[in-house]
Amino acid sequence: MKAIVVTEPYKAEVKEITTPVPKEGEVLVRIEKCLICTWEQRIFTGGDVALPFVPGHEVSGTVAAIGEGTLTQLQVGDRVVVKTYDSCGQCEQCYRGHDNECTGKAKKRTFDGIPGTGGFAQYLAIGSERVYALPDKEADLATAAFAEPLACCLGSMDQAHVEFGEDVVIVGGGIMGQLHNVLCKKRGARTILMEPDPARREMAKKMGADVVLDPTKGDPVQMILEQTGGRGAHVCFYTVNVLPLAQTYLDALAKRGRMVYYGSFHPSGPIQIDPNKIHYSEKSITGSYSPTAKNFWTASRLLGYHLIDVAPFITERYDLTECQKAFERASSPETYRVLIDLSRD
Repeated sequence: MKAIVVTEPYKAEVKEITTPVPKEGEVLVRIEKCLICTWEQRIFTGGDVALPFVPGHEVSGTVAAIGEGTLTQLQVGDRVVVKTYDSCGQCEQCYRGHDNECTGKAKKRTFDGIPGTGGFAQYLAIGSERVYALPDKEADLATAAFAEPLACCLGSMDQAHVEFGEDVVIVGGGIMGQLHNVLCKKRGARTILMEPDPARREMAKKMGADVVLDPTKGDPVQMILEQTGGRGAHVCFYTVNVLPLAQTYLDALAKRGRMVYYGSFHPSGPIQIDPNKIHYSEKSITGSYSPTAKNFWTASRLLGYHLIDVAPFITERYDLTECQKAFERASSPETYRVLIDLSRD
């Protein structure tokens, strides 16, 4: 089979590697669509992992084979999405349903000795419990590839406990901010999206955001207070990699407001928090990291039944052989998600 390998910083190339054979308990998935995430962008620049590496984790495809003795309801030909990040299934966090915070030892995959998550390989052998059949047999695999990022946002929504009619501030109009907006609208919330880029503000409006503001045109906290009658937001999803503002938006929360730090910070560092402000207001501060199995299943339903629209977020599409250009374009602020079609080589 063919696979995209990041061989050195800023270089992605297609290599011929051995097609895996599914063992008992595994399913062989023919990966057809894979999106380039922020994590893959960091790998492409030489960060996060040792190179060479086979990246990719936002994937969709079809079941190509089922390992002998595997107990599963999946059938060859099923359209599926795949949770490529493994968890041990045996630690306290896994037992309690928080497999995204697994503390045990998970399986590592290699491709002819090259490590990787494997979403950019044409075939992936993985435990059947990581493979989710799409409920619509004719589901669009391009939009279904959003299952992983959408599942991450669903986990974030769980942390925030968004309720009908609440004011929700979303800081950032990148792909994760946009997905949060779509989900919050489905939850019956009023969304206020903060984004300096005009094109991203227009996309948020198109996708149903109630209020879209440019935070560079004034004090963002005062803007939010004006939009909420002086009360502040019930929930704030902070989705941008701007450390100084992580502290600022705490002041935009109402009493008992919930702050979710959705994304990671690179570079990271401390922020200052007045504990009395938390004590007297009963504000909550939490984070959100990776999806649980339940989040992933929910995402497969939302996408498989076309209950939400993510097609506008596929900015550009490339064939397998165009991987270098695809990775270069994915780093542009003009793109939301760049898709590589592994079925076209």
